[in-house]
Amino acid sequence: MRIAVVVAAVAALLGAALTPTWEVRHAEVRAPRPAAGIVVDYQVDGVSRIHKLQSDLVIGPGTLRAEIDLVNGTIVGDLWLPPSDGYFVVFGFVPTTARTELVPVAKVTGTIKEGQVKANAKLDIGLDEVAVDAQPLDVGPTCRTVEAASIDLEGPFELAKMRMTGVYPIPPFAGCRGRERLDPLLTGLISGPGNTIDLTLTLLPGIP
Repeated sequence: MRIAVVVAAVAALLGAALTPTWEVRHAEVRAPRPAAGIVVDYQVDGVSRIHKLQSDLVIGPGTLRAEIDLVNGTIVGDLWLPPSDGYFVVFGFVPTTARTELVPVAKVTGTIKEGQVKANAKLDIGLDEVAVDAQPLDVGPTCRTVEAASIDLEGPFELAKMRMTGVYPIPPFAGCRGRERLDPLLTGLISGPGNTIDLTLTLLPGIP
């Protein structure tokens, strides 16, 4: 009788030990977070009117990869522009050609507010392959502005296609030296305020 009671007690203890314990946990509910932004690619085309020369410089086609945050109203992007071959008339009668490099030195930054976008781009401007009246003018390999041109742009915000315009100054030139020092000449001919720029950004199809 005692043996049966002991066996029953041991069985009860073993049963309790082997019985799984279930704990019910409720899923944690968090508020949804807005997306940080969308990344899009634009083709960049445009023209800049060089005030002192009263001549146009064709820009692009280049590209702008931009992250657009519609929640915070910000734009940050990486701009690339190919060299541009410019044709100018110096002193009103001397034809001049030059290969112009527009090299971004920082990210393009901007804001979107009340349907308008304002952005800033900083570009080093370099000159190469200069010819005056079809005669090569040696400006050396390091002919560029002493600092980046700061270009403010604005226009209506449209995701698919945006036209942006601005007015900007061209800084003085330095390092323009081949057979002789040409910094003062090029600064006098090109540098100064009142240069206009008109860009069109066209959304490129995404790559799957």
